[in-house]
Amino acid sequence: MYETKYMRRVLVLAQRGMDTGHGGPFGSVIVKDGEIVGEAHNEVLSSNDPTAHAELLAVRRASAKLKTFNLSGCELYTNGAPCCMCMSSMLWARVDRAYYALSMDDSRDIGLGDEPFYEELARPLNSRQIIPMVQNRELAGEARAIYEAWVSKPDKVSF
Repeated sequence: MYETKYMRRVLVLAQRGMDTGHGGPFGSVIVKDGEIVGEAHNEVLSSNDPTAHAELLAVRRASAKLKTFNLSGCELYTNGAPCCMCMSSMLWARVDRAYYALSMDDSRDIGLGDEPFYEELARPLNSRQIIPMVQNRELAGEARAIYEAWVSKPDKVSF
């Protein structure tokens, strides 16, 4: 259930990260059972890590705090609609719901839009343009054997 106090925390984090030169104007909070279990602001510039987006860092911190890769039962708050990388991390983490303040159109209007990335991901692998994808089948049999070993591994943990 949406609570304004968590979005206000997101805005504080976004402003702090921007003001301290850590990264862009983005913040994120993850809540479980009324408690903040992970929070972050963008740290792309301070860490030289292009994946150090607020949502992704908040997912990592919540997972570490809760000692699980499954964030079912959690809600994520962020000030802007998540980029495709952050959205993917939220999907993999099994976040129950996400709340955002600004739309993708709002982001695009001020020069922070991610539409080219979403469009690229919608293309078939062999039609990608930003990073052409080339399948090399030379070691496909060996690669498949590793996949099959995982499938038959009796003590595997599914994720």
